[in-house]
Amino acid sequence: MRVHMGCLQLRRWLSFLPAAFVVYLLLHYLVYQPDLSSPQQSPLIDEGLARPNESVVGVAGGSRSLQSGPRVLLPLTPQELSVPTPLSEEPLPAEASPGGRRPDASSGTSQLPGVTVNQGAAVAAPQAAITKGSSPASSSSSSLSPSSSNSSSSPPSLSAGQGGAGNGAAPPSQSQAQPPAQPQAQPHAPAQPQAPPQVPPHAPAQPVVVQGTGSAVQPKQTATKKTAVVRKTNTLASSSSLLAINFLKGKQKLGERYESGFSVPHEELCLDNGRELKILVLITSAPDHQKHRLAVRQTWGHFGVRRDVVLAFMVGRTLNSDTQANLDRENDLYGDIIQANFIDHYSNLTLKTISMFEWVKTYCSESHFVLKTDDDMFINMPLLISFVDSKSTEQRVLYGRMAKGWKPIRNKKSKYYIDAGTYSRTRYPDFLTGPAYLFTSDVVEDIYHKTLDTTFFPLEDVLVTGIVGESLRLRRVGDSRFRNEKIKLTDTCSLLKTVSIHMVKYEEQFDIYKRTLDGKAKCKAG
Repeated sequence: MRVHMGCLQLRRWLSFLPAAFVVYLLLHYLVYQPDLSSPQQSPLIDEGLARPNESVVGVAGGSRSLQSGPRVLLPLTPQELSVPTPLSEEPLPAEASPGGRRPDASSGTSQLPGVTVNQGAAVAAPQAAITKGSSPASSSSSSLSPSSSNSSSSPPSLSAGQGGAGNGAAPPSQSQAQPPAQPQAQPHAPAQPQAPPQVPPHAPAQPVVVQGTGSAVQPKQTATKKTAVVRKTNTLASSSSLLAINFLKGKQKLGERYESGFSVPHEELCLDNGRELKILVLITSAPDHQKHRLAVRQTWGHFGVRRDVVLAFMVGRTLNSDTQANLDRENDLYGDIIQANFIDHYSNLTLKTISMFEWVKTYCSESHFVLKTDDDMFINMPLLISFVDSKSTEQRVLYGRMAKGWKPIRNKKSKYYIDAGTYSRTRYPDFLTGPAYLFTSDVVEDIYHKTLDTTFFPLEDVLVTGIVGESLRLRRVGDSRFRNEKIKLTDTCSLLKTVSIHMVKYEEQFDIYKRTLDGKAKCKAG
């Protein structure tokens, strides 16, 4: 029985042996740490390669290799601090400064006096040595200068105040060596700082080095400002090259085709150059459109009797003698037809519009607003005058129906056909459609001269309000009251809210005029 109990007791003690052995190994590892003063270098270091998280701490009197992990180096002795020794040519790994402190990664300087940290400098300049500082504050602003014996091959020096990070410097000469500092109460007392070297006036400017990165020389901040200016200039140049005017491919300027001047100018229409006018209405017409002009005069054109409103028709020359004779008789009767010198044809609508701008520039430049419209339009004059009154302070602006993103018509059967040889872009710039648009007179002269210097384009509204307007950076505003299209004429309330209606026939002019002015319509406000 006793033997049996003894065996059980023995087995119980033996069961604790593995755990005890593990505890023994752990305590042995913790108590007897390996000495790191002479570490074994890894194959990575033997090959001269530095790991990404390694750094080198160089001190006067030698160098220490800092291994990764929670291990602590032995403290430096005063003899090691006082004896200058160049760094080893092999890159040494480091992660913890003497005394267990890490170097400040943001500034690249150690938190201990007399020690300067330069991350990555050992790889870039293995011959460098870092001079001793006088205090913790001066360790980051000490001056490093190349040795006189190695001035042809040593890297450029860092002037005082640029920080402790750089590409390294050669060891100081014997004439600059300072005696070792006397040991004080603190074991790491720094030595007296060396005077910064005198830089000759012909020496090249020192490069600016980003601290603590060990990277290459970085450009100064002023270079960034210059780059920003260049980029802004390039942006403006690129935006100018994208203007629609650069996609006109014709070879003839509009000024080469246009014949300026007027055979019948009627300059008396604009007294005092239009100084007292609220609005000038110029209606493009054809020489044989006598019926259209008559319908306008007897309906909405009747507002021309007002002293602050002038209406006139704009036509070109005709080669038909009978048509010209009828036009002369009509002009003698009403005195409101301005005849320019260009040949009147549908393909010359752009020339007709430019002659209109020329007449305003010459005879009526002080009228605040000008309306360009056609003889098959109905213009709601009361609403137009109210609109002009609300915009009396506006300058350099055009109003009308805005056309956004319209594409050139490549169908040869269309009267709006434009081939790629005339305009190569796939879309027109935003423009105001031609049946009616309103503009302030301060844009007239600019548009006139710019259009004459532009390649001829047959679609006058695209050219004048779109291509030229874009190049002049004029403000073009779309307003829904400028319909510029054919609409149902049965809704009187809708007509009262519309400034311009297109494709109105002779008899329709009278019907619309009566229903918009007789005051019988009962419409909701707004």
